[in-house]
Amino acid sequence: MLQDYLEKLCVELAIKPPKLNEHKVFPLKLVGETIALRDLNPGMAVQAPICEVPKKKKEELFMYLMRANLLGQGTASSRIGMDPNEKFLTLSLGVPYEMNYQSFREAIEDFVNYLFYWRAKVAKFENEESIY
Repeated sequence: MLQDYLEKLCVELAIKPPKLNEHKVFPLKLVGETIALRDLNPGMAVQAPICEVPKKKKEELFMYLMRANLLGQGTASSRIGMDPNEKFLTLSLGVPYEMNYQSFREAIEDFVNYLFYWRAKVAKFENEESIY
C-alpha cells in the first residue's frame, strides 16, 4: 500500500519515487527535505528532523514543546521528540490503520507543513527573550 501511494504521489509532484533502503525506510525528498516513511502494514510511520537542539533556553523550549504535544494540539497528532543521540528535535507521525490515497496525501501534506512551522517556531524562539 505505502509503496503504491508513494509512487502515485511522486507522479503527481513530478519527482523521483524513493526506493526502500536497508533500514526498510522510504526516504522521500520533498521541498529540499528528506522525510522517512516506514510501512507499518497497516498504516505508516513518518519522521523528519526539525533542527538541532538549541543550546540556550532548553528547559523553556521543552516545556513549550510538551504543551504542543499534549493531545496533538500543536502538532496535528504528530509528536515532537529527539533523535536517539539527543542532538536533533524530530517530528514523528504514526498512522496505525489502513487509509485511502487521499488521506495519505493529506497526512503527508500536513506533516510537511508542521515540520516547516516548528522549524520556524524554534528558530524564532532562539532569537527572542520569551516564546510566549
